[in-house]
Amino acid sequence: MTVSEEKKELRKIIRSLKAGYTAEERLKKSLPIERKVLQLPQIAEAQTILLYHALPDEVNTNLLLEQLSNRRLGNKRIALPVVTGDILTLKEYIPEMMESGYNKILEPSTQDVIDPSEIDLAIIPGVAFDKAGNRMGRGKGFYDKLLPYIKCTTVGLAFDFQMVERIPCEEFDKPLDMVITED
Repeated sequence: MTVSEEKKELRKIIRSLKAGYTAEERLKKSLPIERKVLQLPQIAEAQTILLYHALPDEVNTNLLLEQLSNRRLGNKRIALPVVTGDILTLKEYIPEMMESGYNKILEPSTQDVIDPSEIDLAIIPGVAFDKAGNRMGRGKGFYDKLLPYIKCTTVGLAFDFQMVERIPCEEFDKPLDMVITED
């Protein structure tokens, strides 16, 4: 079986596991993950944090967006990814300047772009992760293209059932520094 075929099969398994949980259950499982992120020492040190606006089947990030983003109160600058062609462009999260974008994901509508070198902490979604920090995304390669430009601590967020024994990797796959789950 090729790496591509292994990834396709793993995505299918995880999709089936996710379907076993209601939206309410996933939201409940997300809270301890978000609380752990807020306690990271890197959060206190970071000025600019790459985050993501979660799809319905991903670890919810609403608490993180709310707790970290109010710059009027001296909090962090949050960068969110915006799909531009086949790459991710990073733009500042401003709650009142959001619009539906790629896959109906909420994206900043501002024109100001944040350079990946400005990111102090990157919080990355994924379909599955392993203990070595390897991640598998949805298959479009958006984060694979972005991660080489991120020079800070990278953190994956996952439900426990998204942790697998081994992620099939290719030469361009870059492991994350840590993965946080509810347990």
